[in-house]
Amino acid sequence: MALSLTIFPLANALLSLAARDVLPLFLDSIFTAIAAAVFGPWHGIVVAVLTNGWNEVFDGFSGLHILFAVCGVATAIIVSAFVRSGRYRSTLSWSLCIGSVTLANSLLGALIAAFVYGGGTRMNLDNIVAGFSLFTESVFTAAFLARVPINLVDKALAVAPAMALAASLASSKSRDADSVVAG
Repeated sequence: MALSLTIFPLANALLSLAARDVLPLFLDSIFTAIAAAVFGPWHGIVVAVLTNGWNEVFDGFSGLHILFAVCGVATAIIVSAFVRSGRYRSTLSWSLCIGSVTLANSLLGALIAAFVYGGGTRMNLDNIVAGFSLFTESVFTAAFLARVPINLVDKALAVAPAMALAASLASSKSRDADSVVAG
């Protein structure tokens, strides 16, 4: 578990760095969701905060990334809540979790981008925000609308493996318990 607090945030940050100039995705929450699903909310929260800390290091301590840790925290809390309540086995549960994480991250990210940075975050997402702002006349609305489809894909890539792993671990524990009872 302690090793995951070292490896997971670094892996998230490296994925995010690799995608930064190539894809309009964040890729910074895959291991946050996995940590939250497997080890619980606090583990996921620590991974989220450390991920954004690594992003700051890789970006020369720009101050841009650390505020977005709140998005990762939301991801950790939501994924952990779904798993702890046993809602990780069905396609509907996965879809609801992905939708919840998408909405939370889009809203929180848009609030930070619009009200702290004026809409621009020096990411390739800024072009999409600029396009939406021509139609909406609201930086917040543009930042939110630009983030929804991107977060839908991005958070599906994070939440689906986390839910699959949670289901697999639960199934494995169930088989182990059955073999102990049978044996």
